[in-house]
Amino acid sequence: MKIIKRKVMLPGNREVNILLPEEVCPEITALEYLGDCYIFSNGTGYSAMTAIFALATSLEINELIYYPLNFKHMDAFIIEDVDENHYKGIVIQNYIVSQLDAKDISAALKIKTYKEEKLIRSDSYSDEFRERWETRRKLTVKTAGQLLILSSEKEVFTSMAQSCAVLAEYGDDNDIDLKKYTPHQHHDWKENTSKSKGITFYYWQNS
Repeated sequence: MKIIKRKVMLPGNREVNILLPEEVCPEITALEYLGDCYIFSNGTGYSAMTAIFALATSLEINELIYYPLNFKHMDAFIIEDVDENHYKGIVIQNYIVSQLDAKDISAALKIKTYKEEKLIRSDSYSDEFRERWETRRKLTVKTAGQLLILSSEKEVFTSMAQSCAVLAEYGDDNDIDLKKYTPHQHHDWKENTSKSKGITFYYWQNS
């Protein structure tokens, strides 16, 4: 994956490396609905998210991924009777190697970059299925302004990459009757504490 690596300095000489994909898929949206967090996309979007979560499995000290969202189907995407809050970006960090809180993350994304470089990171994820009990309650999902922040560890990001790969297989042009069944994947949904939300990946396409 082609990425841009931006180095910024937080107060106290704390260096943060922000990884951004060079190409951002406009088919992805993230939102909060009745207190739960969701990502919606089609096959193209979930292919992109598969690569993002694969990258997340190899995050290093003080690294985070920022995936800006510029959803192009705002007029077509409507959840009835809900005031939708579409987030402007997804942030992913591995809390084993980086403990940046929401305030630090928001600040890091606004601070002027002092060094920037383009890289290619070829990251893969294991196809060995993780039992859900192995990843349960290891995911922290929080929101900060227009950001959706996912903090977890390698095993959970592996499971998320696998989930996105499954949803990517539905493609963009198919005959799925979404009124009967909407393909989706849960991660710590309804299993977390009051301080954190789980997340659900839903398949959605503009039809």
